[in-house]
Amino acid sequence: MRLVSSLACLVVACGRDQGVSDEQLKGLVVEAKAPAAIDVEQATKDPAELARAMASSHGAVLAALGPHSVALETHTIVEEGGKPVSDLADKTVLELGDKDSFHGLYENSADYGREAIFKAGKLYLRPRYQKWHGRTPETLDEPAQLRDSYFGPIAATWDLVAPAAELTDKGLVTVAGRSGRKVAVKLAPSARELPPEALPQRKWRESRTISALEGEVTIDVEKGVPLAIDLTGAVAFSREGRRFTMKLAIKGAITKLGATEITAPADGDVIATPTRRGEVDERDYLLNGIAPPIRKNADGTAHVGSGSAGR
Repeated sequence: MRLVSSLACLVVACGRDQGVSDEQLKGLVVEAKAPAAIDVEQATKDPAELARAMASSHGAVLAALGPHSVALETHTIVEEGGKPVSDLADKTVLELGDKDSFHGLYENSADYGREAIFKAGKLYLRPRYQKWHGRTPETLDEPAQLRDSYFGPIAATWDLVAPAAELTDKGLVTVAGRSGRKVAVKLAPSARELPPEALPQRKWRESRTISALEGEVTIDVEKGVPLAIDLTGAVAFSREGRRFTMKLAIKGAITKLGATEITAPADGDVIATPTRRGEVDERDYLLNGIAPPIRKNADGTAHVGSGSAGR
């Protein structure tokens, strides 16, 4: 308890409570600067610039395109010695309405899923086959963070395979009415240096080998945000003395521009959940960068058996 209390004090507020001025924190207080705009022409041939485009958050895509709909499918097979040890396919649909409303649906081949609706300032959440939990967001940015998570596989997949990407400009195409630049992607003759990983549970990525990569991505001509992705690849890696190969595929696109009418669930399908329990959020905050976040249930409580790292 003493260690946790000390860590909390250091992380949260000790320095500011003692009245340390900004002048005494020279080099630590830095004005945040907006990232430079994506150079679309450069991104068609420079993997580093394309990586910036593919890392666009969903918030950036929303700001660039306005309300829209997205559909994504991924398929991941992990093999050891040529034999599958896991096989998971999933589908995601995200629909945006007016006034920040949205509907997100995730389903996978393991018979798990989750669904979220944000409408008129209220969140509705449910695991697959269960009733909705309705509550007010705990923080102002909680709805946006939840919405953005449905778009996350694009950046996560690209980040995993990007060091081995070789690019070819395939010219102009149209995606959902937007003009885009299509870029063909294939395995480069040699991979670029892999970046260091700060989190212990991601250290395996530092020695990964990207053995296959093929497909294409499309980025918006005007804004540089991703409009479509269709990639397959294979990544070999070691964990706990064992060697695995991850075969992955992702396909998705902006399917519609413009707002979708978002409807709240019927009252009879909603279980009131007035507040979330804060223990999970506090644990994740204190251990940020030290341990992986705990996966949460719809009501904010910790999911039993969670803690394993994703991509």
